[in-house]
Amino acid sequence: MNRVYLVASANMEAKVKEVMDAVAAAGLIAAAYKPCVNGAEAAKELKAHNSAVLMEKIAADFLSQDFDSVDAVVVEGAQGMSDVIAQKYNDSLATALDAKIYSDSEDADLFCPNRLLACSKCLAKDLAAEPAERKTSQAMFRAGLLLKASKAKKRIVLPEGSEPRTVQAAKLVIDRKIAVPVLIGKKDEIFAVAKEQGVTLPADIEIIEPSAELAEKYVPTLVELRKSKGLTEEQARAALADNVMLGTMMLKMGEVDGLVSGAIHSTADTLRPALQVIKCAPGVKSVSSVFFMCMPDKTYIYGDCAINLNPTAEELAGIAMQCDDTAKAFGLPSRVALLSYSTMNSGKGPDADLVREASKLVKEARPEMLVDGPLQYDAATVPSVGSLKAPGSTVAGKATVFVFPSLSAGNIGYKAVQRSAHGTIAIGPMLQGLAKPVNDLSRGALVEDIVYTIALTAVQAG
Repeated sequence: MNRVYLVASANMEAKVKEVMDAVAAAGLIAAAYKPCVNGAEAAKELKAHNSAVLMEKIAADFLSQDFDSVDAVVVEGAQGMSDVIAQKYNDSLATALDAKIYSDSEDADLFCPNRLLACSKCLAKDLAAEPAERKTSQAMFRAGLLLKASKAKKRIVLPEGSEPRTVQAAKLVIDRKIAVPVLIGKKDEIFAVAKEQGVTLPADIEIIEPSAELAEKYVPTLVELRKSKGLTEEQARAALADNVMLGTMMLKMGEVDGLVSGAIHSTADTLRPALQVIKCAPGVKSVSSVFFMCMPDKTYIYGDCAINLNPTAEELAGIAMQCDDTAKAFGLPSRVALLSYSTMNSGKGPDADLVREASKLVKEARPEMLVDGPLQYDAATVPSVGSLKAPGSTVAGKATVFVFPSLSAGNIGYKAVQRSAHGTIAIGPMLQGLAKPVNDLSRGALVEDIVYTIALTAVQAG
């Protein structure tokens, strides 16, 4: 499926048939789709300003359909709502599904001018052209992430098992079949917290109660792993008194598939055991991170915004290749821009030289990878600027993955977009480069953040 058309018309049945017939006339195969919400439900959610939730629900249903063997999907838009609500719904739905709107409404161009097909000639012309690369909207990425995680069926250990947000997230993960949460903590304490939060945990939820006896089984392995550092058995027992280390050893031994921590632990507390025990994947020299920047109509990858302070050219090249791997693993297009204050040779200075060297190293290591730099952000994202400043570049003007030259630049950049670009949601950070997935939460994480981090971890483990 590479085309989606959303029909917005008072004469819905006839207009849907018109589009289906036009697709057939172009020698293509079409399927019809009716969203899983009715008009009343949609209007209620839109009036309550829950458009993102509504669109994610529809996107999840859309992804559950079998459209693999069709060329185009024809979607029924709004009918039976007030004009303003109908237009808002159709515009939001077209954004979520990356659809073009086919409408006979006189004012359709007021709310959807950039993707409007207003007549049969426009539709025929669009069908005759090569399909454009489909964008992954915020709704589609989030829904797709949960779908991928649910198919993976991975066991994710949560060392902060009695932390209130973690308990709530575990319940949601179970209810939505996203993964199998394994909570570390005292059972009575976890169920008491759940009761305080108004959460009913299933009786068979998996809870690992830490104890000296349990820790003892991991002591020999931990001592062996840390023998180069002179770790003694007593020191190993002391380290295993910490739930994060205990969970990390469970991951090392293959008893779980991933670990999520950080709601009440610092990044260092989560990452240190992982670096000591899980270590980097073969061929990887350092760990980095990414954020999935989910804008209403597209999803970008930003790295590294959480781990590496001032990476060397070699480290920056490694981050770029890790980001490329992540994009492909999550089904996103990968065109990697190494960012700087300079585009190609327009600026001088050690910082620009470092990015230039990193770009060279990536191209030598992965000749097939679409990467370029140094690029300024506008040259990386805006086609007209990219063609002017970096003519001939395979990335300029159409980058989808952005590698920042330092932690300061990355952290400032992602937060600026997250807080200033309307409707943007940042999912992450997700750690890259470890042999097994471990992910760190912000201590201010919301329950929803924990749920999506668990889903990311499950997909990584898949």
